Order: sequence, then structure tokens, then C-alpha cells
Amino acid sequence: MRFETFNRWDFPVDHWLNSQFGKHVLFDNLVGYISGFDLFNSVLLISAFWWCWFRSAEQAARTRDREHVVATLAAGIISIVFARALALSLPFRVRPRFEPALHFVLPAAWNSSFYADWSSFPSDNAMMFATLATGLCFVSWRVGLLASLYVPLVICFPRIYIGFHYLTDVLAGLVLGVVCGYLGNLSRPRQWIAKPILRYELSWPAGFYTAFFLLTYEFATLFVSVRGIAQGFVHLIQRLLGVR
Repeated sequence: MRFETFNRWDFPVDHWLNSQFGKHVLFDNLVGYISGFDLFNSVLLISAFWWCWFRSAEQAARTRDREHVVATLAAGIISIVFARALALSLPFRVRPRFEPALHFVLPAAWNSSFYADWSSFPSDNAMMFATLATGLCFVSWRVGLLASLYVPLVICFPRIYIGFHYLTDVLAGLVLGVVCGYLGNLSRPRQWIAKPILRYELSWPAGFYTAFFLLTYEFATLFVSVRGIAQGFVHLIQRLLGVR
């Protein structure tokens, strides 16, 4: 897969967005603030899953809600693994802020080399959060609609604006995420995934809620600690094998 066709769409968008830096200082500061805090990036969205878990008092509705929550979180894990697999298997795509042809200019406080060696396509953030937002639609259409607006506007747009992703990276991630969220919440996969986990919740609630908290914490922090552990493990294996 080559990205020349995408670049014809993406480069003009990035040139225009980057030309807006410094013209609207309040907006720039707002985007930088939102992109730098997990509360806006992910925590608010993940909190909705705790609300969905406890919202119903009636047994049948509560079981159904919890099946969707479990299935959606499982689909979210699958989606981010799938996104990283695509990023590693497709040809490397330099992120906009590191693309020499774009001459991307950022304020000094935003100009980090983080993700410089990570391929841009597709956006794993967009894919994972679109999966989660789609799953919320199965529990509550109002919450799902809010989440479906929140993800592209609040989570994804700042990543385009500050040059971590191209527009097509995000659009591809959103589409793939919606597909993952939808498939994961169909009746058969939902029940296959959720029923044994819900039985575990009934038999050992202390262990279940400890694991549930840790899992939602990792979603809220974008699996940074897990990625760090995985990266360290890969580097260790490379050293043992003498690979640089």
C-alpha cells in the first residue's frame, strides 16, 4: 500500500491547519490543553462504561447492559491490537509533524519527538475509541450519540491539528473502529465473550472488580504502561538475539 494518493488529500489539509497556528491563540491553547490531559482524551469516555454497568436496577436490562459493556471492551482491545498490526505490516507512513515536505511548524512546547518512529496509518486512538463509542450505542443511544460526536471532535481532531495524524489516518481508524464495535456487539459474539466473564463477576466480585478497574484504567491511559512493557520486552529480545 502506497500513500501518494492519500497525500494529495492530506497535505493540503495539514498545510491549511498548520497555517492557523498563532492566529487564534486561545484556540491553540485549548487544543494543546485537551490533547495533553487524559481527562479529556479518554477518562470521560471510559467513565461512561461504569455508568452503563450500574445504571439498570432491573435484572434483565442490567444483564444485557453488562454483556454489551464486556463485549465492547473486548472489541476495544482487539481493535487496538489490529490497528497496531496494520501499522506494523503496512509501509511506514511518517507523521505530519515529522514529514519534511510539509515544513510543519509547532510551538516549542508541543514540538516533541515522541512517536517519531511510529507509523501514522491508521490511527489506533481513533480506531479504539470509535469501537468504544459504537458499543455504547447498544446500551444507550443518547450516550452513544454523545460519544460518537465526542470521539472525532475532542479526541481525534487535536491529533490532526498538532500533527500526530493525517485526516485519512483518523477516518480509516474511525471506520474500522465502528466495524469492530458493531461486530463485537452482535448477539453471538457478545454472549460468547460476556457470559463466562459475567459468571466470574458473580462468583468472585472482588477479583472481578479489581480486574475491571485495572482494565478501564489502561483504556483511560491509552495502554501506555502496557505499550512500555511490550516495547521493553521487544528491546530485551533484540539485545539477546544481537539485533539492533
